[in-house]
Amino acid sequence: MILTTEQNPIKVNQTTPDHLLLAIDRGNSGTKVAVSVNGVPLEPFKIPSVIRRVEANGMIQIGKSAYVCGDDAISMTVGSVSTPLSQGDKVKDLSVAIAQVIQKIAEGQILSSDLSCSLIVSSPFASDTLSKQIQAEVKPLSDGFTVKGKSYRIAFDSIRTEFEGAVLLKSVSEFNGLIDIGFGTILAAYRNRSGEVVNVPLMGGDQGGCNLVLKSLLNDPAFLAKVKDSGASAPPSVERLSAKLSEGVTELRKIDLKPLLKNHLKVLKTRIEDAALAVRTEIRFSSEDEQTSRIALVGGGAALMRLTLSDEQLSKWGEKHSIEVFDQPDFQTCLVMQQLIRINGGLN
Repeated sequence: MILTTEQNPIKVNQTTPDHLLLAIDRGNSGTKVAVSVNGVPLEPFKIPSVIRRVEANGMIQIGKSAYVCGDDAISMTVGSVSTPLSQGDKVKDLSVAIAQVIQKIAEGQILSSDLSCSLIVSSPFASDTLSKQIQAEVKPLSDGFTVKGKSYRIAFDSIRTEFEGAVLLKSVSEFNGLIDIGFGTILAAYRNRSGEVVNVPLMGGDQGGCNLVLKSLLNDPAFLAKVKDSGASAPPSVERLSAKLSEGVTELRKIDLKPLLKNHLKVLKTRIEDAALAVRTEIRFSSEDEQTSRIALVGGGAALMRLTLSDEQLSKWGEKHSIEVFDQPDFQTCLVMQQLIRINGGLN
């Protein structure tokens, strides 16, 4: 693991608003969150990105709109489903995702009704313009919202965006390359000889990640036969399967998913290997001297590889392609962003 967290939030002054340092990495399948409450980091966590807008009885109420999110939204059949990230929009419904985060934190501790927050969000299009768009999106949270009947208001002290994945190279000096493969995308970056972090354009970078493996599995006759034998009326949806795998679950209805997933990893490994070649090439061209490539592999695709392969298999494959995979690879982006907030003492 590149970064570690500890858990034991303490509020010293009960009369002041709780303060959150909130780093969010929204993905097509899940939203990864690293948060500190009053300066003490909690364990990072994930919430499925599925958001369902309902007529009434939503867990979350923002203005006149009611929402059910995450696992509850996947299980429901009423209301309109939104997965805006499939179009690459990391701003739409961010306010709902933040309300989800408040809901998750409140399950483990009591939060004040008035909150202050330093927010940092990852995006492939990080810019000051995007930060202003986020500011407009989250404004309703400052006006007030409810989660499970409790009212909150958030005053945002600062809002900032960072290039997803590539932000790691700003803080993790031992690596000069990075590949971030998520549910539906793959991104890459390298650090050049002047220390600048540069994105590497990848052919078909937005044309699939983990979803290629899961869709292939859901069409595998061997898997479908096991689903039928289990007594299930239908195979799980991609969203449900992705949510369970992101929790580290590798058995559904007594079906061992690991050997079945291994049969479909080739497409994922090939995309990562092609990206690694592109990164190594850029590192070689940018260096006056022969430089060894050390490429960090992060994101949901890295987590799926770690979940499915043994340490020996992963190490052997990674060594061949100058790739290293760490524990909690899908949390590294938000953990590094959270560290940047703490180092900077807030954001501009």
